[in-house]
Amino acid sequence: MSDRGATVDHLYKLFYDTLGMCGCGNPEEAYALVRDLLALAPYYEDSRWRLAETLTGGGAAHHIIMSTLDHAELIEHGSSINGAWLTDKGSWCLSAMWDVTFDQLSEEGGYPHDGGDCTNACWRLSTGTART
Repeated sequence: MSDRGATVDHLYKLFYDTLGMCGCGNPEEAYALVRDLLALAPYYEDSRWRLAETLTGGGAAHHIIMSTLDHAELIEHGSSINGAWLTDKGSWCLSAMWDVTFDQLSEEGGYPHDGGDCTNACWRLSTGTART
């Protein structure tokens, strides 16, 4: 499998399984929201958490969304979710999301490793872009 195919498959698994998204409603906007939130990290710099709150709608919705990103191991934090930063997995995901559109994900994506688990080595795969 090409690096491109592996990237799409890993994003597919992250988006649909790890984050628990579904394909109904507005999954394109959910995909963009995750990408845009990851792009703001680290949230402690220049009070970027305020921009994250604006994107998520603030309040409980903000807490749930940020906690979901934390649970998915895309971000990690110390004493406050608003001071979070990207993990290696989150950095990889952001880079891949700049390279793969939602349409490509939904049309080409499948499960990597024949449905098996990913390892930390997966988050070092080339995504085809240096933009983070």
